[in-house]
Amino acid sequence: MENYARMWCRALAVEWPRVRDLYEQRGVVRGALALLQVIFWATVLSVMIVAWVTADVFRFLWSHMYPLSKANLRKREQLRKDTSLQQLLNRSQTEPISAEAVHPQNEQGSENPRLSIFSRLPAEIRRQILTAAFGNVTLHMDLQFRHPYHLRHRSPYLNLGPDSQYDSHAWIQGATPDGVHLDVKSAEGKNWEWFGCVCHRDSPERANLLPLGRRGNHTWVEYGEPESDSCLCGVGMCPRWPGRYPLKCQIGIMGWMLSCKRAYFEAIDVLYGARTIHISSSVLHKNMSALFPSYLLARISSLELVWQADETPLREGFLPMDNSSGGTGPLFPRLVHLRLAFKRLTIHEVDPVTDLVWPYDNKRLLSERLHGVVLLQVDELVNRIAPPSAEVTLSCAKWDWYELIDMSLLEKQGKEATKMQQAEIRGLKCWRVIPKSTTGSSTDVEAATPSEGREGYWIHMPFDEVRLTRAYGYDWERDELYGLNQQWRRQHRLTGH
Repeated sequence: MENYARMWCRALAVEWPRVRDLYEQRGVVRGALALLQVIFWATVLSVMIVAWVTADVFRFLWSHMYPLSKANLRKREQLRKDTSLQQLLNRSQTEPISAEAVHPQNEQGSENPRLSIFSRLPAEIRRQILTAAFGNVTLHMDLQFRHPYHLRHRSPYLNLGPDSQYDSHAWIQGATPDGVHLDVKSAEGKNWEWFGCVCHRDSPERANLLPLGRRGNHTWVEYGEPESDSCLCGVGMCPRWPGRYPLKCQIGIMGWMLSCKRAYFEAIDVLYGARTIHISSSVLHKNMSALFPSYLLARISSLELVWQADETPLREGFLPMDNSSGGTGPLFPRLVHLRLAFKRLTIHEVDPVTDLVWPYDNKRLLSERLHGVVLLQVDELVNRIAPPSAEVTLSCAKWDWYELIDMSLLEKQGKEATKMQQAEIRGLKCWRVIPKSTTGSSTDVEAATPSEGREGYWIHMPFDEVRLTRAYGYDWERDELYGLNQQWRRQHRLTGH
């Protein structure tokens, strides 16, 4: 439209004087023809501009007046999303089941002790059995406003043979004809959907299995980190795991939990206390205290969080709700392990954590954002989530983060306090001491003095993002500080980094 307006102005400012000159110099006929030509094109351009503006106005009005327009459909969907979420958050939580009747001291008081499995087996053995059956794995907990999944057992034509288990984790069909794991054509539409499954993002023989089902990425596996998990998209290493498909992908504990009150409490202890729970849902990051009763949150021992800062900023994560009764303590008082990672960035994408475009051009600005904003928000988030005794690991999104953090901590805290070493989950890590005060003056907030309560947490760099080999040569300083003995140099030659 700007081009048409520019042509119209040019016709008025340039062509009209020429017509006057032609009329004076060449006579009436030639001047009249030129005048008619200018009038014609000026009229055409004016009509086009008016039509363009009219079409925009009509399109705007139609999008707001027509009920089935895309704008109105999006508005209604957003309204339904917000309303249903608010109803979900405001629902009255039922009173927690009393555990008084299932105390171990009351086991001998059963009317028929010989008929009860709880009287035949001691509590320690029952827990070992439940842990062997349901514990020591990573469990996905998800809540999304989405279409239903493409489920393999509901769509037999999508079956691709035994090897298709790689593309149909937990019966979620990832390799669909349209390439989408969600049934977008379903008549059910979008709704808030809960989903849970066992994590199969890596094979057990290659994963570095740790207590409570935690995992470390294998040296030669590039996509074994939490932010690369695709289980909720129907893609996993299910054939590599023991058990019968798809039962091995599912939690399978509901039947035992519903058998009786004692079984419920013992199963809850294992379900929440003997596993690592992986959460990538931004809704749960923000509203978990309103969606779960406190007695369930108090049983969680290990968390693996993949943060999406574009949907839930760090400063808004796990904030206490007005109707919560959690007191002033951490949301997960029995948490032992907490790992916080960030979703992967694509080239030329704005990093929502630092609000900078990746690849980062201004390293000085990035350092200021990391030390002056991001780490301080992480400090507050960790204090809201975990008790001081919990081991907390912050996995950096990119090597650019880590190389600006570890050397800065080394300079300000000293070598002994920074504890540079290789991580048990693979990669490099260093210790960050939480400063006593992170508010007020703009003085050095990275002073190596611990805060009250928690002393600090680990800053971690996953293996596949470590970059010790650069164009100018190998980073011998970090090799010595982390005690690598050129091990990283040899491994990166084989992996191509």
